[in-house]
Amino acid sequence: MIYISFSLKSESIAFENSENLEKLYNSVYKPLIKILNQNPEFKFSISLNGSLISFLKRKRKEYITVLRQLVDSKQVEIIGGTYFDAILPLLLTVDRNGQIDKLTSEIRQTIGVRPRGINLFSDCWDSSMVNTLQVCGIEYALLNENIIPIEKRQFLPIIMTNLGKSIEIFPTYSNFIPISQTEPEKFVNNILKNERSLNKKSYYLHYEPNRIINIEFKPENLIDLLESHWFEKLIAYLKENPSIEIETTTTQNYRKNNNAKIPAHISCGMNNSSIHFSYNRNTSIYDYLDYYPLAKNLYNRLSYMEMLINQYKGDKMRKITAREKLWAAQNGHALVFSNNGNYISTAYRQKAYQDLIEADKIIREEGNFKEYLSRFDYNSDGLEEYVCQMKNYFSYISPVGGAIQELDILKSSGNYADNLFRQGEFDGVTDNYERGIFIDHLFNEEQLKSYIEGNPVEEGIFSRIIYKEVKFVASHREIQMEAHAYLPKSKQNIKLRKKYIINSDGMMIQYIIKNESNSPLISNFAVESNIASTNFDENNISYYKQEVLSDQNLLELDSSLKTSSQKRLSKNLEKTCLVRLTDLDHGISLSFEPNEDCSYSYYPLIFKRPDSNDDLHPVHLTFVSTLYWKLKLDPGCETEKTINFSITSVKKQRK
Repeated sequence: MIYISFSLKSESIAFENSENLEKLYNSVYKPLIKILNQNPEFKFSISLNGSLISFLKRKRKEYITVLRQLVDSKQVEIIGGTYFDAILPLLLTVDRNGQIDKLTSEIRQTIGVRPRGINLFSDCWDSSMVNTLQVCGIEYALLNENIIPIEKRQFLPIIMTNLGKSIEIFPTYSNFIPISQTEPEKFVNNILKNERSLNKKSYYLHYEPNRIINIEFKPENLIDLLESHWFEKLIAYLKENPSIEIETTTTQNYRKNNNAKIPAHISCGMNNSSIHFSYNRNTSIYDYLDYYPLAKNLYNRLSYMEMLINQYKGDKMRKITAREKLWAAQNGHALVFSNNGNYISTAYRQKAYQDLIEADKIIREEGNFKEYLSRFDYNSDGLEEYVCQMKNYFSYISPVGGAIQELDILKSSGNYADNLFRQGEFDGVTDNYERGIFIDHLFNEEQLKSYIEGNPVEEGIFSRIIYKEVKFVASHREIQMEAHAYLPKSKQNIKLRKKYIINSDGMMIQYIIKNESNSPLISNFAVESNIASTNFDENNISYYKQEVLSDQNLLELDSSLKTSSQKRLSKNLEKTCLVRLTDLDHGISLSFEPNEDCSYSYYPLIFKRPDSNDDLHPVHLTFVSTLYWKLKLDPGCETEKTINFSITSVKKQRK
C-alpha cells in the first residue's frame, strides 16, 4: 500500500491582520473543511499558527467546532509548530521551547488534542533540533526532501539520533504537488511510477512494503486546487479504481501501524525555494543570513534583545511581557521571504524592529535604566562595534566605514539605518560599500558630479576603510577613530580622524582631515547619511518631508526627486546650515546641522528585487542625504568639520 499524507502548512499567512486572515479563511480553510466534512474517507493534516488560531477563536468559532469533530474521528491531524512562525535554530533554548509550548498549549485548549508532529518555518533545521523537539513532546518533524540525503529518500520515515535522543523525520515531496490542470489519473500514475522505480533498488522494501508520501501545501498552492474541485475529482477517481493500492492517511495514523524507519543524520538545511543563491551542499539558515545582510542585522538585534531579556532580574510580569514581544519579533517572515515571494520583506522586518523596541521599552520602564556606551563584537564579524543604549534610541557604530549601521528610535518607529545596497542584476548598477549613516567620501570634481546624479561611488576611499580606534571613553560617551587613505591619481596620503560624542537625543560627529602629502589637496569631502523608509509600501510609497535651511532661507524640497533635477535649487543649496528629514507617519524628525555652511545633495533610492516568479518589484526606499565641503589643504595642514545630529518628536500626520 502507498499512503498519501496531504498537509496544509500555515507559515505562508500574509501579514497578519483581520482582513488578510478573513481572505485566507474564505479561500483555503473553509472550502477545505467542507470537502473533509463531506468525504469521511479522505484524510488531511492541518497546521495552525498563533495568529490564525486567535482569529478563529474570535471570528469563526463554528469552524473550531467542526474541526474538533474531524480530529476526534481521526480524519484530520493537527500539526504543531511555533506560535509566531519562528526560525528555531536561531533561538536560545528558552525561546525555542517557549514558542513551541505556547502553540502546543493553544492547540490543546482550542482543539482538544496535543500535536505530535511539527513543521518548521522554511524547513530550517540543524542537529540541535532533535533535543529541542523531544523536550517539547514532539515526536516527528516534516522536512522538505531537499534537506534529506538522496539515498535516504525511500518514501519511508527517517529516525535521527543526536546525543542519545532521537526524533522521526518525514520527508515532504514538493515534486508531487499537483496543480489544478493535473488530472487525478496522471497524479496517481506519477506516484506509482516513482514508487515502482524505487522498489527495484530499495534496500528497505523487504521489511516495510507500506510506503508513505507526504505532500505539503502552502495556502497559495491550495487555492486553485480547491476552486477547481481537484480533491473531489481525486476522491472520485480512487473510488472508481479500488484496485489501485493508494490511500490517504495522516502521518500519525501511519506511525501507529508502521514501525520501519531509516537511520540518517541531517546536520543542517533549509528549503531552497526561499533562496536566490545555491551551494553544492545543504544551505543552512546561517548561510542565508551571511548572504542577506539586512536579515543578518535583524538577527543580531534579536540575539542582543534575547540576552537583555534573559539577564533581566526585575519584575517577573514585565519580563514575561517583554518576552512575548521578543517572540513576536522572531517571526520568520522578517528574516526569510514574505508570502508574496519578495526577496526581503521590509514590512515584516520593520514590524520585527518595532516589536523589539517595545520589548526594550518594557524592561527599561521599571526605573532602573541607565544610558551606556559599550564596545564588543555585536555582529560577530570579528571586529568590535560601539553599542549605544540611550534614553531615546538604540544604535551601534561599526568600524567599517566608521558609520552607524542601526538606529532604532524608541518611539516604535523601526530601524532608520535598515539599508540595502544596489546590485547590478536587480538595480542596474552595483554599490561597492555598505550603506549607513555618516559614511565618508573624498571626491574629485568629476566623481562628485557623478555621485550627485546618483551613480555608484567608484572611489570614495573612506567608505570602504576599517577605522582604527584612537580613544574610547565609555563614561564620557566618546569614541575616536581614524583612517588613512592613499589617493592613487594624485599620489597623496590623507588622514581622517572621526569623533563621536553620544547624547540622549542624538550625537555630535567631528571630522579632522589632514593632508599628509607633499602637494596641495584639492578635493571634496562628503558625509552621506542613508535614512531608510520604515513604512515602505510599493503600492503607496510615502516620502519623508524634507527641509533645508540655506542662506537664511527655509526650503522644502520635493523628496521624491533628486536635488540635481530640481534646477531652481542648485544654487540655493550651496550655503546649507541645516537639513531636516521628517517621518510624519511616525512623528520622528532627524536633523543634521553642520558647524559651517556646506553644499547639499539628495536623492531617493528605490531598490527592486525579484519575487517567486523572478519579476522585479520595489521592496525598499532609502533617502540618500549628503553634506559636502570643498577642500583646499596645503601639505601638512588640516581642517575640521562638525555635524550635530539630533532626533526630535513632531506631530504625526493623519492618513
